[in-house]
Amino acid sequence: PRPPFEERPAGDWLRFRSSRSPVVGPRGLVASSQPLATAAGLRVLREGGNAADAAVATAAALAVTEPVMTGIGGDCFALYFDTATQRVTALNGSGRAPAALDLARLERDGFARELPRFHAHTVTVPGACAGWCDLLERHGALAPSVVLAPAIELADEGFPVAPMTAELWKLARFQLDASPGGRALTCDGRAPAAGERFRNPELARTLRAVASGGKRAFYEGEIANAIARVVQEHGGALAASDLAEHES
Repeated sequence: PRPPFEERPAGDWLRFRSSRSPVVGPRGLVASSQPLATAAGLRVLREGGNAADAAVATAAALAVTEPVMTGIGGDCFALYFDTATQRVTALNGSGRAPAALDLARLERDGFARELPRFHAHTVTVPGACAGWCDLLERHGALAPSVVLAPAIELADEGFPVAPMTAELWKLARFQLDASPGGRALTCDGRAPAAGERFRNPELARTLRAVASGGKRAFYEGEIANAIARVVQEHGGALAASDLAEHES
């Protein structure tokens, strides 16, 4: 066994097997790929939130600050350890394929053997939003309006784009050009530069609706109808009923 810090030679405790030193905190830790998303999770912890609240706040902020990697239109998974019961709860927040999408439909559309990577048929029900809401309902300590507030502010007021995110954004340009609504994720048709402030008012509006109306605001009504309409306009089979029937 290694000796305690105070008994080791000077500088020995600074040796670590990674590209940076460990991070230590007295009241909780948040780790993510974006400092602004990490800050969102820490803010929620300071406001009385627990691990579930911080995780959702961080995930929502990542959907704003790192849209080329994650988003509210994707899925989510969570493992939550309850210190009171000493049990782990697993949440599967993945969405299902459209009910109307079967092999016969794929054959009629000319995809009997293989499905193109970016075809509308690859779009499943987005499960992330329901996953966030269900995790908060079961384990959270704060209201969704408090948990989602940092992400809404980042989307509404804008944020400086991180260097690596800016590079990935450039690589995703061709997908945005070919995607309905993709221009909303550009600065007049181009990817934002590193350090440039980027605003996403449409995402802020969606997050605000979820913050006030819960997951029903996303899976029923205007947002769900808009998702289904766009997918169907581009040859997909996703229907509003698929979203309304979604469960984590």
